[in-house]
Amino acid sequence: MGRFSIVNASISLDQLTQVLDRESDQCDRLAHNIVHERDAIKRMALSEFLSINQSRIAILESLHQLKSERDTLLDHFAQAYHMPPSSRTVPDILQRAEGPQARTILRQYEELAEKVRAVKQDIAVNQVLINNVQSFLLRAMEVHRQSLPAGDLYSESGGRQQHSMPAAVIRRQG
Repeated sequence: MGRFSIVNASISLDQLTQVLDRESDQCDRLAHNIVHERDAIKRMALSEFLSINQSRIAILESLHQLKSERDTLLDHFAQAYHMPPSSRTVPDILQRAEGPQARTILRQYEELAEKVRAVKQDIAVNQVLINNVQSFLLRAMEVHRQSLPAGDLYSESGGRQQHSMPAAVIRRQG
């Protein structure tokens, strides 16, 4: 089994730590962006979505670049340890590297993986909220198209209304 020289392995492990730190920071930024998006969804603040999406694109591009950087480091390690392509994962490589620094980096990687799972879950929640808003709007548009019986309407202010105004009423359901 080929081993790195101690100096070379230490430098590469330090580089891996730095990349994981930067990925973690970007993941935190993405989590904040998702919270901002959720707030905008709840307030139906459509004007904020452009800046939210632009910020998200920049974060995702940075994460993509960091992943490429991490993959390059992992390839470097895998070649030095003569590992097959299927074993070129952070945990497998750190297991080969051994030592306290490798165990610390593995914990760092596991924490990052947990952040990524939480961000994915938050994105899914936002998607459900967006789908619910879309469904509500589609139903409201459908109600507007239906003939509305007198006395079965609410006005924009929430009071009962006898006459319908296009796109300004919601049908009373009980």
